Amino acid sequence: MLLAVDVGNTSTIIGVWDADRLVARFRISTNRMRMVSEYRALLAQLLALEGLPVPTAAIVSSVVPPVEEELSEALSRSYDIDTLRVDAAATGLAVELPNPGEVGADRLVNAVAVLEYHDPRNRYILVDFGTAATFDLVEAPGRYLGGAIAPGPQAAADALALKTAKLPRIAMEAPLSGVVGRDTVQALQSGLVLGYASLVEGMVRRFKEAAGEAMVVATGGFAKTLEPLCQVFDRVDPNLTLKGLRLTYIRMTQDVG
Repeated sequence: MLLAVDVGNTSTIIGVWDADRLVARFRISTNRMRMVSEYRALLAQLLALEGLPVPTAAIVSSVVPPVEEELSEALSRSYDIDTLRVDAAATGLAVELPNPGEVGADRLVNAVAVLEYHDPRNRYILVDFGTAATFDLVEAPGRYLGGAIAPGPQAAADALALKTAKLPRIAMEAPLSGVVGRDTVQALQSGLVLGYASLVEGMVRRFKEAAGEAMVVATGGFAKTLEPLCQVFDRVDPNLTLKGLRLTYIRMTQDVG
């Protein structure tokens, strides 16, 4: 059993792989104050919840180093396994940037996974909705060419609620009224949800103008919300990061072997 963990700024996704089958997926809040003993208890509870055996291997991608350290130690103490950690070298990608170390590990493993689609166009535009919304350009057989970063939809909604006196927190879904909101909630939903759909469509168009035709793959919690609203997605894959972690683990262990 392989434990694949993606530590984001807001959420941590934990996937359990049995060979090439994803048998469980958990989502927990990312807490920089959570300690080793708490992770040990939490992992034991999650695995017991699904009746899963003890993991025999683990791999982590993280953009929050303190959490990565605590989690890795918890895995070592609970299951006596060394956790593999993702960086540019681990993925085997040619990261064609001046400083490859700046690219988030989640973006790299997403790139590894998206290349498995073997699209004849050989180029991929990857859109990932997390705390940040990221756009990445990947080219077969294994080139990461760069991307763009914007605030994520939920981060934008939280900032509006925090920084304004009268704008409430809202459900991130398309407004029933359409683009012209008839009250404050609908107006916020129009700007945040439909506005992000337009942002994505515009960025994908610009990427294609710069790099040519490409397969567009979306992932992250907001991708399903935008799927019926965006005309540019070729595929929505909510488990793309976990798939990339599994493929990266295979690559790393085969290289060692």
